[in-house]
Formats: sequence, structure tokens, C-alpha cells
Amino acid sequence: MSSFQKGDRVTVVSAGPENAGTEGQTGTVFYTEAEADGQIAVKGIDGRIAETVKGYRTYWPSQLRKA
Repeated sequence: MSSFQKGDRVTVVSAGPENAGTEGQTGTVFYTEAEADGQIAVKGIDGRIAETVKGYRTYWPSQLRKA
């Protein structure tokens, strides 16, 4: 379980290839443990196609910090 809760404002501190270019962006936690592997779903990072299609982006807790 992560220390993030739905509604928390978070900033991306690092991102893998699937979220390249989102470092430094701030969004809102949409769902914790969005994937079975414990990733965090974040909305409002950017309006690019990857987020638009799913409605959110997923990150590992270590890739985020509270804003």
C-alpha cells in the first residue's frame, strides 16, 4: 500500500518510457494500486493521447512526490 490517497496532488519526479516527458508535471491521484502491481493512477498530467485514451497515467509510488 502506498502513502498516496485519492485526491492527493502529486508531482512526477521520474518516469519510464511510457510516461516520457512528464517529469515535473503535477496531477491528482485518481486511484491507488490501479494495477495489480501497485502502481498509482494519476489524472491531469497532460492531455496527450496516452492519458486521453485511458483517462489517467500510471506511475510507481517511487516516481511521485506530494505536491
